[in-house]
Amino acid sequence: MPGLSIISGMNAQLMIHRYGIRPLTATALMLCLSLMATLAYGADEKPVLTLPEDLPAGVENNLRVLIDLPRYPCRPGAGQKALIQRQVRDNGTQALQALGYYQSQVTQHWQAASEQACFGMRLDVTHGTPTAIESFDVQIQGEASQDPAFKRLIDNARLAPGTRLRHDRYEKLKSALQQTLINNGYVEGDLTVHRLEVDRDRHTARIVMKVESGPRYRFGEVALKGDARIREWLLRAYLQFSAGEPFSNDRLLATQQAYLGSGYFSAVRLERGEPDPRQHTVPISITFTPRNEWALLAGVGVSTDTGPRLRLGVENRRINGAGHTARAETELSSVRQGVGASYQIPLSDPVNEKLDLHTTYQNEDTDSRESETLSVGADHIVKLESGWVATTSLEYLREIYNVADQVDQADLIMPGFQLSRVKSDDPVYPTRGWRLGGKVRGASQAISSTSFVQFDGWGKLILPVFRGRLLTRFEVGYTQIDSIRDLPASLRFFAGGDSSVRGFGYESLGPENDDGDVIGGRHLLIGSVEYDHPVSESWSVAVFSDAGNAFNDFNDYDMIRSAGFGVRWRSPLGPIRVDLARGLEADSDWRLHLSMGPDL
Repeated sequence: MPGLSIISGMNAQLMIHRYGIRPLTATALMLCLSLMATLAYGADEKPVLTLPEDLPAGVENNLRVLIDLPRYPCRPGAGQKALIQRQVRDNGTQALQALGYYQSQVTQHWQAASEQACFGMRLDVTHGTPTAIESFDVQIQGEASQDPAFKRLIDNARLAPGTRLRHDRYEKLKSALQQTLINNGYVEGDLTVHRLEVDRDRHTARIVMKVESGPRYRFGEVALKGDARIREWLLRAYLQFSAGEPFSNDRLLATQQAYLGSGYFSAVRLERGEPDPRQHTVPISITFTPRNEWALLAGVGVSTDTGPRLRLGVENRRINGAGHTARAETELSSVRQGVGASYQIPLSDPVNEKLDLHTTYQNEDTDSRESETLSVGADHIVKLESGWVATTSLEYLREIYNVADQVDQADLIMPGFQLSRVKSDDPVYPTRGWRLGGKVRGASQAISSTSFVQFDGWGKLILPVFRGRLLTRFEVGYTQIDSIRDLPASLRFFAGGDSSVRGFGYESLGPENDDGDVIGGRHLLIGSVEYDHPVSESWSVAVFSDAGNAFNDFNDYDMIRSAGFGVRWRSPLGPIRVDLARGLEADSDWRLHLSMGPDL
């Protein structure tokens, strides 16, 4: 296939020295000697700055940063000593003035170097009365006076009268005003006045700023360049702005991200043209570099529930000029084997709306059930302005299943609707974030082998606690059906496993028949609380407690509880979790759980 690229889920390489072990021995000896030298002298190899313990907030850090004593030689000569003392005095005064202390006094006490230690310095600091802001006057003139972005900057500057003067906040506001002029299309704008006046005797300061914005320029013509290989109407549908709208750098960035997120392009370059002072417009040119049309997909994974997993597939990223894509892949594991294919069509708003046609054949064999399923369906997927993703679906399912003593076949036509959202500060290892979703689906015996309505809801919350993370999750399921025996195995609820109730086998919990075999239930309740504490940059330890079960009656169910501990490794492939858990019943055994993948 032309333009073929390969995407691999795991790549490992082992390198062996062909000259044997002697070079390694010599290298190890050198490393040991270096380590001994570091232990012997490393603690005192930099000058040490000692400061009073009762300094106001922020003063100690500012003094250490601006003085930066460790940058000086360990044992300076006489000429260097005088230079160091002068620089420490000047930088110390500057550090205090930056925080509003204009009548401070810094006294130096030099501690000479010895054979065992570098020189040091102790400072006595008298910071005096802080300078307070007496007046804060920022004038916005021109079209920017009606722009809420500037009002937000001023309101959030933390330079209100009566507060302590801080130079960093003043400088930050100056830079933000100038950058906002650029970002929002005020091509002729300028910060014409920026003045900080300090009255040392009265311990007060006045801030005066004036912005002359001039007219706000608007988006002009958009020129599309390069070999995009898809039709122009689809390219323009990805634009996050229209000609004539007020210019915004944020809209430009959103447009670039939309093009890159489409999967059609390896690079997208957006450039602003020369502004037109008569029309007050800024032309835009966009240059596309297409991705390879075909890609091979490969991935590996492992979990206690399914054992090792291998996923192989092929993807066509651009079937035609209308931007259709297709994918076919297969999954192999000891529990589940299947093949599937999907065909996606971008709709009028391709960033937020698409149609997904898909089919899957899957065979699953667990300790509780065996099932062979064939499904064909269509999903209409829309990302709403609020960030939620709404999916309206229609699926045909044929399933042959064996649960305990029941062997049966089901043919179902199921309409469904799902609403979900994920929000986090990091896609791989979030310290704060959440996931929430719910799905309802059903079937009617008029066109299916049975009638039912089912709801499945789930959520997960991650919060920073102390130096670690608190992770909580839940899942609730409800099915309206006359008899559980009328529901195919893949639609019944089971509990137990890596992402359910740890300490128990995969799908090993739920209602049982007279022989003690788990047959699955109409309803489900799962909850978990976990604390994850880092011990290094890549490793953390965790303790947790899970509870839940599948059942048939909300008025009569047995909540199974478990607890355990584990370790987490942030590997290059994503988080890997190893847990030991057991049920809280007296005769429960410890069970190992291994899983990998993002937390949300």
